[in-house]
Amino acid sequence: MIRKVSAAFLLFAAVGTSAYAFDVEHALSLLMDKALSVHITARVTEDGKQTIWNMNLSEVTISGRAVSIKLNGSNIVVVAQFTPYQETGSHVLLVAQGQTWITSPVNKEVKYATSFKSLPINLGESVLFYPLGVNLQTEKYGNINIELEIQVVPYISDKSREKGEASSANQNQK
Repeated sequence: MIRKVSAAFLLFAAVGTSAYAFDVEHALSLLMDKALSVHITARVTEDGKQTIWNMNLSEVTISGRAVSIKLNGSNIVVVAQFTPYQETGSHVLLVAQGQTWITSPVNKEVKYATSFKSLPINLGESVLFYPLGVNLQTEKYGNINIELEIQVVPYISDKSREKGEASSANQNQK
């Protein structure tokens, strides 16, 4: 009797685990279909022309979930969050929030500023965000710009593009 119950329980557990694995795989595939890649290029330019520093960040997210970036300098901190809200088709509402803290090197006074923008964009379109405005005056570099270039693309097409680049790179090596 105990063996029959144990065998029946094991069979039930195996069927339950299999159904659970299928549900998780199905849910993940649905999630991947809706996932977005947010690409951010952060640049510091002198007089808006010569780039003196840059950084790239790519992160996978879903509609309504923010992607954050934090830049630390000797007397400046910039925190920005970009939240894409996918609307119909290829339309996205990108909400950009920025906070900056600038410490004066002379009197150590800290200035705080915040910004909030909602931008309707298309998937794949690049937008520029200037968390400090344009042409911040510094002692070391003169006028500088901190600019963030943001692009939101579907995660699936971004992955297929990367695979295409990798396969063409492999064929070029042959």
